[in-house]
Amino acid sequence: MQRKNHKITIQDYLDFKQLVSFYKGNHKENRLFALKKKESSKNMVLLWLDEHRFRISEPLNSDIFSIYSSSINNILSFISLLFGLIVGLGLLSYSGNEPVNIIYYLFFAILLPIISMLFTLFSLFVKWNISEFFKMLFPYHWLEKLLSKMGTNRKIEFLDAVLSKSIQKHLFIERLQRFSLLFSLGIFLALLFVVVTQDIAFSWSTTLQIKPETFYGFLEFIATPWRYIFPSFMPSLELVELSQHYRLGVKLESSIIENAHILGSWWQYLAINTLFYALILRFVLWIVSYRILMKKIKEEFFDLYEVRKLLREFKTPFIETKAPKKEKHLEIRQEHKRQVKRIEPKKVEKVEIAIEPIVVEPIKEIIEEPKEELTIDEVEEEIIPEVIAEQYHSIIGWNFSDDEILLVNDFKQFRAIFINSVGGNHSFDEDEEVASRAKDRVLLYVKSWEPPTMDFVDFLEELIDNSRVEEIELLPLGLSENNYITTEKDFSIWNRKIEGLKARKVWVIDEK
Repeated sequence: MQRKNHKITIQDYLDFKQLVSFYKGNHKENRLFALKKKESSKNMVLLWLDEHRFRISEPLNSDIFSIYSSSINNILSFISLLFGLIVGLGLLSYSGNEPVNIIYYLFFAILLPIISMLFTLFSLFVKWNISEFFKMLFPYHWLEKLLSKMGTNRKIEFLDAVLSKSIQKHLFIERLQRFSLLFSLGIFLALLFVVVTQDIAFSWSTTLQIKPETFYGFLEFIATPWRYIFPSFMPSLELVELSQHYRLGVKLESSIIENAHILGSWWQYLAINTLFYALILRFVLWIVSYRILMKKIKEEFFDLYEVRKLLREFKTPFIETKAPKKEKHLEIRQEHKRQVKRIEPKKVEKVEIAIEPIVVEPIKEIIEEPKEELTIDEVEEEIIPEVIAEQYHSIIGWNFSDDEILLVNDFKQFRAIFINSVGGNHSFDEDEEVASRAKDRVLLYVKSWEPPTMDFVDFLEELIDNSRVEEIELLPLGLSENNYITTEKDFSIWNRKIEGLKARKVWVIDEK
């Protein structure tokens, strides 16, 4: 399965942690996997997880989490929406005896969401472990605890054991925004329902000694984000003065009764404020919290020790044992005969630099300053560009598996357009087809400890007869435990055999 720009989900995080408790693979297997995939390192981790997920013998942690999360989300989403409808209908209940006090509605539909969003932002960006305290202030935390205790699975205990505290915190914050959004949506729908089905009158009333002008300034401040876009939704100072209600008795003031048809226009102001503060802002905060959650999951996923180890094995060529000395790539010994390919070393031109004479006091020892140690990344930058891979059109391995050829190419830093294996279990027709597809420079791997057979000679002659092949470089390989270095005895056997063919196209490569 190919993944393109796949986001790491919490299910990937859970399954990877579960998989590495059963299976980690080894360096050889993981390096081969990376060589076969044409993906970035991070995508290869997910591909590796997909390929080996079947090794998990227990029920997948991701399935347990998905079932639990889905059930909790559905129940709490329904409760949130229903509770919002009930609260909204309660705030807007109108018996006809007295108008609806808009201050109640402004508190639950606007002020309370703003306070909760400020708490959320504080929890998101503060590094202290204070979010546990904030969780206690929200009823969703206790409701989730109650529902989890009613279940029969390991639910919360499972999350506490597998997920880190940081992921749990951001997961709670993301859910809180979702449920709060549904609660506010319930209040908004209740407002629309009451306005459509009833002839409702609004007023404002408070024990505090607040003048209508002061209250009007407060309303203007709340409406700042939208009042220039929808100026008609902003109540006038005259409406604010008419709407002030003093509850001195059972009967309503005559001014309120006479202007009851005007008092109903408050619903536009309440609706647009609910839409902006409780729905739009909450929706934006939900998206932000979701993105932060996904970013946190990705960070912690790639910070896992097993992931970092896997990435190192993906990037590092597989070497079974350390070479006793640094290998000189394709160095040819001078005593070999004509059929041994000779590669002239690169000439380094000497550049004379004029240096002004420097007066140095005698009897002072000149000490060479130690070179500054480089980091691994700097060493790679220094060394890797100097390693120029030999380029071939075709690389063919006689009696090698495809995986073995990949490992040799990786170790030797060879690249080719066409790579294939012949001999062994392959039929003569298959070998003949491979020989016909080769062209230009061809690199042919053979196992040095296996003497040349007639089948190999027949295949080599097919390559020689191919007019598109300009040059065939035969490389006898030793055991992988010895970094593929062949012995002198084995090399001599192959060298004599190739010389006996007297083919100008064929050269034997010696690595010592």
